[in-house]
Amino acid sequence: VTLACVLAAARNAGTSITDMRFLCAGAGSAGLGVCSALVDGMVEAGLSREEAKARFVVCTSQGALGRQAAGTASPKAFGDPNHKRGLSEERRAWVNESIVDGTPMLEAVAEFKPTCLLGLAAQPGGLFSEAIVRTMAEHCASPIIMPMSNPTSKAECTPRQAIEWTDGRAVVATGSPFGPVEYHHKLYVPSQCNNMYVFPGIGLAAAVAGTSKITDRMLFKAAEACAASMTAEEVDEGRTFPNIKRIRDVSLSVACAVIEEGFADPTVQQPALDRDAVPDSASLAAYVRDQMWLPTYKPLVDPTPRGE
Repeated sequence: VTLACVLAAARNAGTSITDMRFLCAGAGSAGLGVCSALVDGMVEAGLSREEAKARFVVCTSQGALGRQAAGTASPKAFGDPNHKRGLSEERRAWVNESIVDGTPMLEAVAEFKPTCLLGLAAQPGGLFSEAIVRTMAEHCASPIIMPMSNPTSKAECTPRQAIEWTDGRAVVATGSPFGPVEYHHKLYVPSQCNNMYVFPGIGLAAAVAGTSKITDRMLFKAAEACAASMTAEEVDEGRTFPNIKRIRDVSLSVACAVIEEGFADPTVQQPALDRDAVPDSASLAAYVRDQMWLPTYKPLVDPTPRGE
């Protein structure tokens, strides 16, 4: 789901996921899990895994996961706090050699120049300070800022702060729901990054086609379909996900993209759906739509009041 959000945000910002640089606040299972999913997406988009991982700096409460500076001639040294504390195998995989271990987040933003801030620290709110956001905005025309921690009290910043501190240039997506923001007579509608935009469509595809497995490529295609389903009006409002009122159409697009990838992958079986029965995208969409459940019921008794 976050991959779909980043693909949409990149389009809104006029860039590509392969050109983005990420600073992630939070090195727990959520933070590293999201980073891994984004790396997978960048690989699907054309980067090598090594190239993709080099685009990430992950920060713990001790600062950036970076190279050890002790015993070197590095002009910057912060005591290698992450290494001294001991790195788990999962965290060691995210050490970025381009930055010194323990570099504070503000300095890391100035040095690494990320185009996207990922907030997944689940700490008391305000981790993305005004100084951090403004420093990012100095080198980035359209900063992508994603305070993803729940609940709202732990959001790394609010959409209003992100928009005001970037002079209205930020593309914002959140983990908790926030209302629209009016800034300089323009209304910005931040999207909540929610599983419902992608997972129901993936499940629909599996149910309709009897898909034998869901591959990484299918997940990438699902994210692409979700991002591509947005209208020009939604993009102009600053959304990174479609309006929730169109969720059935979004799920249909996602399901069709997953099924099409299943047909293209010789390792995937889809015994419940014959390619010859849906030879093109229009016929596939019509068939899948017919399989979608509608929550409407016929009355079981006569609704007319007695005596009429």
